[in-house]
Amino acid sequence: MSGALNGIKVVDFGHFIAGPLLAELLAQNGAEVVHVDPPGGPRLSGKPDAFLNRGKSRVTLDLHNDRDRRRAQDLIAWADVVVENFRPGVMGRLGLGPDAMCSSNPRLIYCSLPGFATDDPRASMPGWEGVVMSATAGYRRLKEHWDWKARAHVDVADPGKPLFTAIPIASNTAAFLGALEVVVALIDRDKTGRGARLEVPLSEALLEVVGFHLEFPGFVGAGDTAPRPFLGSFRCADGGYVDQVPYPRFVERLLRAAGVWEEWVSAGLADMGEMFADPARRGDAELRFAELMRSRPSTEWEAIAIDIGTPFARVRTPAEWLVNEHAQESGAVTSVDDPEYGPITMAGAAIHFSRTSERISRRSLPGGDSEVAVSGRLQGRRASGQQNKLPAEAPLTGISVVELSQVVAGPIAGRLLADYGAHVIKVANPDPSGNNGFHGSFTNRGKHTAFLNVQSGQDLNILQEAIKGADVLLQNYAFGAVERYGLGFETLSEQRPDLVYVSLSAYSRQGPWKNRRGHENQAVAATGLSVRYGGTDDWPIYQPYLISDVGTGILGALAAALGLFELGQSGLGQHISTSLVQTATIHQGVYLFDGTEAGRMSEPTGTDAVGWSALQRLYQAADGWLFLGADSAQVEDLIRAVGIPDCPSTKTAGDADGPFAQALAVALRQRTCATWASVLAAEDIGVQEVREITQVAHDPIWQRRNVIRLGKNGERRDNAPILGHRPRPWPIPADACSDPGPLGAQTSDIRAQFQPIHLITT
Repeated sequence: MSGALNGIKVVDFGHFIAGPLLAELLAQNGAEVVHVDPPGGPRLSGKPDAFLNRGKSRVTLDLHNDRDRRRAQDLIAWADVVVENFRPGVMGRLGLGPDAMCSSNPRLIYCSLPGFATDDPRASMPGWEGVVMSATAGYRRLKEHWDWKARAHVDVADPGKPLFTAIPIASNTAAFLGALEVVVALIDRDKTGRGARLEVPLSEALLEVVGFHLEFPGFVGAGDTAPRPFLGSFRCADGGYVDQVPYPRFVERLLRAAGVWEEWVSAGLADMGEMFADPARRGDAELRFAELMRSRPSTEWEAIAIDIGTPFARVRTPAEWLVNEHAQESGAVTSVDDPEYGPITMAGAAIHFSRTSERISRRSLPGGDSEVAVSGRLQGRRASGQQNKLPAEAPLTGISVVELSQVVAGPIAGRLLADYGAHVIKVANPDPSGNNGFHGSFTNRGKHTAFLNVQSGQDLNILQEAIKGADVLLQNYAFGAVERYGLGFETLSEQRPDLVYVSLSAYSRQGPWKNRRGHENQAVAATGLSVRYGGTDDWPIYQPYLISDVGTGILGALAAALGLFELGQSGLGQHISTSLVQTATIHQGVYLFDGTEAGRMSEPTGTDAVGWSALQRLYQAADGWLFLGADSAQVEDLIRAVGIPDCPSTKTAGDADGPFAQALAVALRQRTCATWASVLAAEDIGVQEVREITQVAHDPIWQRRNVIRLGKNGERRDNAPILGHRPRPWPIPADACSDPGPLGAQTSDIRAQFQPIHLITT
């Protein structure tokens, strides 16, 4: 079986993470990718390279050399897609920029992933991961946490310290979004013959993650405090942690299964809804619940919860996830025979297909492909073709989507498809006890929403009529939920072999855990991702953002786009799926390997972590925290600019807590963040104040670019900051810029539009 992108040619000039990961996602799905290495080898070598550059051919080119630049131009002329993540202007100065290359190859899709957009005043700032995370409120502050020994919330030692994570959230999210936009551009090119100039800045990609908290500021992690035990992870008798969804019905179900429900009734805590709403009663319940969890081992609690169908997961380490039966059978992790390290277990495929295939293959080593082999490929098909005169419109205009989804990931996938022009009908559960999730612009803008009760024969018929005219069905219910109403892929595909059916789930639609329920917390707990945020006996595992939910929403939209693109080639639909655990696994991709320590990248973890090295870490300035981003070639310039008397040996620059880092810490405390940003900009060294969400929400640059705009948020407040739209080469649909209104606003219209004829006549 071939992949959805079979026949698509990609040249990957990416370095570090964002560009290579985007190109690897395309390679997973059948694209032929040539990765261009600099003469000194990849900027991120070792095992991360084995993950980021698998499935690609490789060629080493010195882009400052005339001969190699001409070879790069030849590669671009051969390609359908170019991927690069240099700072704006770098490729242009090399004669390889989008203007020149798209002019000579009008069908070319040229995708750039800089730290900051070309017309952002911060475009010249080095776009290190930590710099971007700091600019976009990626590092959150906590003022208190749950102390398991004291059984109480206590102040943290340094309430102003940002919570550092080594997970490259900005780079990964930009890669996900970039892959989506590339495939959408390919769909548009099939209609119009036109290529596209795409730009997905890491900083603005990260706003997809932060944007949820703009609209829902009261959600977990949005404030200064850590999640309470009901909302976070808590310790068990064996020293392990477990994580559950804190909906009252699930808490009650677990208490009944544990045989303690009558005790809670006697204590006046039987009404879970009232208990959750009353801080005093909830505090008592939290202490009781924490004590209950400590009474049994984590493995026993997980078994009980799974038996009763409660979203629940034992917190596993990354090493445990790599050998987990479900992780391996579902394809969330896979074994690759690397030419340097031998067999390695690492992150697997992002998306699964029922008819076409995903592929994970070993990398080539840098310089491993000869000039003859690359020249041979260049003799093949070159991009060509006439552009038609169709007016510009959103690429998915004319595509109809029926979305059966709840909570976060599914609605985000549907919203992204609507952002690209698809007509999306979201069907919500009218039962008030159901979980329709978070309704607002972030999740449901650009959609037509309706309440339909699938347990009603009439409503089910209306839904089935809507599906008859749809190109895509998108759903994220638990395994078996839609199937029992005849809405599963196997049933629908019999009548609609051209239907692109996309499923999002917690644990994947394959493997022994496919029937389990779960949400963000369970996915990050089960895969080891939450451990990477840090956790000791005194600190619960903490996850400040819904990175797996948002990432899965993006990958769900990518799955739909891949299905539509392949449908255009074959005329056949298929079942395509992704999951929270697949996303959580890929987020760890540059760190997640079995075997020895050889070739691994440094990974600081825990709540005391501040960065990767003395040159890439958080420091405290006179008026707050900042992130310093420099490379080893800039050490002397840094010492001179900062002014460190009696500077210790720079041999410890690789140590985030070594003598050189300590000397920098003392010096940087003497002046403000703004002063250091100005001083070090002259040395081309990145410095960024660690910002809060409120600062991001009112960023004048992003508001001017409409990346953040004012509108009605999920709490129905007027003129509140909400996620806008990045500038794109296509028009933004009008519906995507307006208030979505209340959930179910178009119920009457949709009922009338899809009323089956036999029901009307009777």
